[in-house]
Amino acid sequence: MTKKTALASGALLLGAGSWGVLWYPLRALNHVGLSGLWLALLMYAGAAAASLLVFRPRRGTHGPLGIWLALAVLGGVTNIGFVVALLHDDVLRVTLLFYLSPVWSVLAARVALGERLTAPVMTGVSCALLGVLILLWRQASLTLNFYDALALLSGGAFALANVVLRAYPGLALETKLLATFTGVVAVGILALAFNTPTLPQTHGLPVLIATVAGGLGIFAITFLVQYGVTALPVRLSSVLLLFEVVTAAFSQHLLLQGVLGAQALVGALVVALGATLVAIYGA
Repeated sequence: MTKKTALASGALLLGAGSWGVLWYPLRALNHVGLSGLWLALLMYAGAAAASLLVFRPRRGTHGPLGIWLALAVLGGVTNIGFVVALLHDDVLRVTLLFYLSPVWSVLAARVALGERLTAPVMTGVSCALLGVLILLWRQASLTLNFYDALALLSGGAFALANVVLRAYPGLALETKLLATFTGVVAVGILALAFNTPTLPQTHGLPVLIATVAGGLGIFAITFLVQYGVTALPVRLSSVLLLFEVVTAAFSQHLLLQGVLGAQALVGALVVALGATLVAIYGA
């Protein structure tokens, strides 16, 4: 392993692991009066400001406006959906449903880019979907609640963003970050407008923490993940990203004393196996 590969792998593991524990401070801020939409809006506004301060725009790296807008919209849907789902649903369940994204990436790439589907990839897709059925099966019926659907939508948007990046790989790292951050702010404002917007039911300190500390944290975590994904082969980065599932499971158990039942554990393992197969053989 080269020094660059080791550095990128470490950055990706640290970033993915941080996403796996981010739910806890998010729920703490939610508990003092910041809704999911306001949380996402404030944190990503802080991250966008940090991105503008850290990076200087470079000519020729922004790509077509349509690509930038697509990444912004998909980034907004991804992160708004994930944050809201994390606040209201089981942490590991949301994380696993989100990490069906390698499956959606492969299927979308087949339609949009004409990439072929091999037997191992189809096995992985089938395995992951079977795991979801096991995970969602409650009392002899397939039950999908609103936050489950948000987690799936979030992972689907993330997958589509990856397909866009495959089709246009020349975008600079700072362009990807700024498109994502500003997209979350724009989608958050639109979502608030359609939900009878009210001001956060809290004092100024949580708002300041969400904007500054949250914004810097989101900026740092997203930078680490994007750096790792950009520097590593797709099959390696996709598997390393699953470290978020591990940290989500352990943090949920340690902080909430949550225990996975046998059905949920089997479903989780089957989803993880399927996503890993797709990530390895779908690159």
